[in-house]
Amino acid sequence: MHFENTVQSLCDRIRTGTLSAAEIRERILGADVRAATLNCFIRTCDAETYFARANDALKGAPLFGIPFSLKDNICVKGLPVTAGTPGMEDCIAKRDASIVRKLKSLGAVVAGKNNMHELSFGITSVNPQWGTVVNPAAPEHLAGGSSGGCAAAVAAGIVPIAIGTDTGGSVRIPAAFCGITGFRPTSGRWSSAGIIPVSRTKDSPGLLTKTAKDAQLLYELLTPEDQLPTKIKSTRRRIGLPASMWTELDDDVRKHCAHAVRRLTRAGFQCIELDDSAVAGLNKAGTFTVPIYEFFTDFPRTLLSLGWANRINTVFDNIRDTGVRDIIHTNLAGKFISSRDYSSAIQSIAALRMQMNTLFSNWDIDFLAYPTVPRCVPRLIDAGRPGLFADVIRNTDLASNAAMPSITLPVAPDKSLPVGLSLDAARGQDRRLLAAATCIEEILIS
Repeated sequence: MHFENTVQSLCDRIRTGTLSAAEIRERILGADVRAATLNCFIRTCDAETYFARANDALKGAPLFGIPFSLKDNICVKGLPVTAGTPGMEDCIAKRDASIVRKLKSLGAVVAGKNNMHELSFGITSVNPQWGTVVNPAAPEHLAGGSSGGCAAAVAAGIVPIAIGTDTGGSVRIPAAFCGITGFRPTSGRWSSAGIIPVSRTKDSPGLLTKTAKDAQLLYELLTPEDQLPTKIKSTRRRIGLPASMWTELDDDVRKHCAHAVRRLTRAGFQCIELDDSAVAGLNKAGTFTVPIYEFFTDFPRTLLSLGWANRINTVFDNIRDTGVRDIIHTNLAGKFISSRDYSSAIQSIAALRMQMNTLFSNWDIDFLAYPTVPRCVPRLIDAGRPGLFADVIRNTDLASNAAMPSITLPVAPDKSLPVGLSLDAARGQDRRLLAAATCIEEILIS
């Protein structure tokens, strides 16, 4: 399977008969063997067992024969779902997650389950049980997380589509680190049913693809009920550059993102610096308090619904990542976040969402643009650095808290460490954001 194969090109070749679903399957299995050292996948048996065959009854469906992989906190009927933690290794899903069911109905084929940061509690995808996910674009550097295996599988050209989950940036961060596209829809746009959660307030399934055009294609197929976007006139393409997100950047991040903004300005976009101080403080309130507090209700409740309630203590007692274990057991001991803290944080998120609407309106902007991650892709040896988590999620967490659609695009030149530029739109403007991102992508690669 070649990295240059996009979803659209594969669909076209299957439709014209120049490539078959069986041939795609064989190529991917070969690519998977060659890329085994990347630790993209979590498996308890051979790759072929995890890789479904195309359903001939769905020939002619839009995604017939197109393979996709999934972060291993997403249920696929008949396959294990580990959430990256050893205490769930023998949990076999009895039904598909909602997004898996939709993709299968379109003819797409499950190719495997992706490695991840344990229980989705981190941004490195250093997994003590299944190995550290290696970044195909920069092997001495982190792949990002928590959907690191998804990003690595797409960046390595093993699969054209991976489905991850994004709580505070867990799709967009690894996409930026691995030099691909990552898209998080408006919160609630896609159901999280059948997904092992962190936080019902902040979680969302998301797409990892090579291009924004692929993400747009998949969104339209997965969300046919969404209305068509209003065409963006050239005089109305106004992009806001939030001041807090453009400060304290590593040099290469600033250089590549600023260069991208200059190219957009030359292409007719109006890029304006804006004061986002009114939202920055509100945003910080939900960064840690909400997801950590909600995990201790959402995670057990989901295991109960899936028939695995008897595994809850086993999971908590067998966490291998020391950082994740410390967070979990500190909270189990009742020494961290109170109900009052949580209630206050939820009120701040509600105020933030209202304030974001005001910001878009008062500044008369269509989108926000900012460096996805303020820092250059961290080295593997820096995975345990104190403060790394907060540094990495600093910019991505706004869209998660404000429930906004967000997409990251690669903007660094070839042979450089990957850098992502993110675009956010107001809640509910997913299709409009993807249309703009596809246009911007064409400008940046021309």
